[in-house]
Amino acid sequence: MSDLPVVAAERLAELNDQHWRRLGITQTFDRLLVEAAATTPGNPEHVRDAVSRGLSGGAEKFWELSFPGLVKDLARRGVVTRGEAVHLEADFHERLSRMLDDLAEGASHVEPTPGVTLEDVLEKAKRREEAAKAVRPKRPRAPAAPRSASEPKKASAATPRKRTPAADEAPPPRAAAAPARRAPAAAPRTPSSKLFTSLKLNRLLDSLDNAQLLRSQLARRVDLSGEDLERFLTVTAALEITRVDGQMVELHWKGRELARTSNVDRRMVLIDLVRDLRARADDEDV
Repeated sequence: MSDLPVVAAERLAELNDQHWRRLGITQTFDRLLVEAAATTPGNPEHVRDAVSRGLSGGAEKFWELSFPGLVKDLARRGVVTRGEAVHLEADFHERLSRMLDDLAEGASHVEPTPGVTLEDVLEKAKRREEAAKAVRPKRPRAPAAPRSASEPKKASAATPRKRTPAADEAPPPRAAAAPARRAPAAAPRTPSSKLFTSLKLNRLLDSLDNAQLLRSQLARRVDLSGEDLERFLTVTAALEITRVDGQMVELHWKGRELARTSNVDRRMVLIDLVRDLRARADDEDV
């Protein structure tokens, strides 16, 4: 397996969360798997153990339970391979290498027009900014031409007299117009930090551990309704915690594995999971 593509660990350390999002990797365990497949590719057990050595407690147990599903999901997305060896797909490896090379060279993603230097571009931008700030002076109005003695004066319009209607011709009094109703202000959107909490996730896992529930039943269990419930289910389904079929809700594979862990181990794993759920909701503006 010496011909497998390998990326040095110190090069991957140059990537921040924004770089990983541009590569399509937003979840913590997905990122751990990609890093292991990039730096120490090999058979699945070798890649799995390379990450397990850096984890402990519930996080290590959850990683080992989730590993087969993570490999399957990332292989479906064209990030890693499945089979005798787990390593980066050629296209993803090329994208990753290109990003690392750009960071090393400090290359700009904007290429100037041929024949135009960077100084020209900056000078042009500076002139445009100064022109936008400049206040245009008002033009003085030309004085009116003097009227000649022979030019007749315009007859002034006669002011019409106001006729007082007779008592029997007086118009009926107008009814006072009803004040216009203001549209009710839209309720502020619940922030992701309050929508996704360890308490709500524990209630979700306990409620769906051995049964499916209707949306209305689950809404009472997690104390959510309306738009908040839809956002909650959309994001948990995207991370494969829940699966929604019409009005029925059940646990997906990640949710089932997490529901089987003990309370102590689950509490440790939920810290990362809550952070991932909040980041997914904020990134996609769900």
